[in-house]
Amino acid sequence: MSQPWQPQPQPQQYAPYGQPGQPPVQPQQPGYGYPPQQPMQPMQPGYPYPGFPPPPPGGGAKPAKAFFLGLLISVVFTLAYMGMLLASYEDLSRVGLQVSYIILALALAACVGAVAGSAGGRSVGAHICAAILAALGVFFSVTNGYVAVLLDAGGTDILESMLENEPMLPAEFWWKRLKGGIALLGIALAGGGAFTMAHLVGKKRSH
Repeated sequence: MSQPWQPQPQPQQYAPYGQPGQPPVQPQQPGYGYPPQQPMQPMQPGYPYPGFPPPPPGGGAKPAKAFFLGLLISVVFTLAYMGMLLASYEDLSRVGLQVSYIILALALAACVGAVAGSAGGRSVGAHICAAILAALGVFFSVTNGYVAVLLDAGGTDILESMLENEPMLPAEFWWKRLKGGIALLGIALAGGGAFTMAHLVGKKRSH
């Protein structure tokens, strides 16, 4: 006696990808052409974007700002010294002029150097500019002060005569009245002190 007909199992049909009935896609395991997933690295504090190199030492330095600030301070000190000479030239002795000149050199070195180091950081150019500005500030404080005194004492006639016949008289006054050695000492203190101060402040700021 024949067996009753039994339906034969049909092979499983799969719907096309993306349609209902599609089996879930298993994630690829490492070793089958896909690199293993690396855990995310935490971002380093201070650097907002991973992959970017850290800023160079002395970042944020502004040599141009250091120059203009140093120039401003030098001009302010020059005007202040000119005012002091105008107020006291009748009673100011040579020793008093020399002492005030050395004090001016030290004050310029400290102020110009500190400002240049703070704004310029470790920039050597900013330190050199500070030294030049401080040295020139000391020199022009005396020479411009001498011109101001001549203008106050004798009026424009004496000043015009000096400019026509002896235009280098203010520089001669700076050299002879300060006895040469003191004049050079003031330049050295102002320039060297400003450079040293700018270097120390800039080095400390960049840390």
